[in-house]
Amino acid sequence: IAKRCSKSAGSTASTEMKFRFIWAGSHADAELAAAAKRYLERIKHFFPIEVVEVAPERGRQGQSDVAIMRAQSARLVAAIPDRGFVTVLDERGQTIDSLKFAKWLERLTIDSPHGICFVVGGDVGLHESVRQRADLLLSLSAMTLPHQLARVVLVEQIYRACTLMRNISY
Repeated sequence: IAKRCSKSAGSTASTEMKFRFIWAGSHADAELAAAAKRYLERIKHFFPIEVVEVAPERGRQGQSDVAIMRAQSARLVAAIPDRGFVTVLDERGQTIDSLKFAKWLERLTIDSPHGICFVVGGDVGLHESVRQRADLLLSLSAMTLPHQLARVVLVEQIYRACTLMRNISY
């Protein structure tokens, strides 16, 4: 159902704070995937990370977007851990600037020892059940972004926040 790709810097205990990224698997745009991977590698210098790619819906022909969204959303919800802070990306969510995001993330790294989970939907969006599982709905833009671009923007902003938290140059 979900492909787990553990990527961490050093050894990690199960209770150590880490960032988890849960998103629908996609190979539609290799350049965007490579950009996201570059930022994930940079984040690993600050925090352990885990990427969970939920399998894309197979046999989409003949299925409605709503059916695909429900099936994919059910797999996303199933991949969310029971503990930790869950942030779901949604264009209707809260907007925040980079500096406030860095301060918010820094506070969470202290207050949420079980990790922070970021959930990004696929190309057909998210079912309400995913939004209901969120501790925070976060919007990267009032515009709807392609899911692979949203991943890049998210991980770039997390990397930027990490540099701000440590007071090092970007």
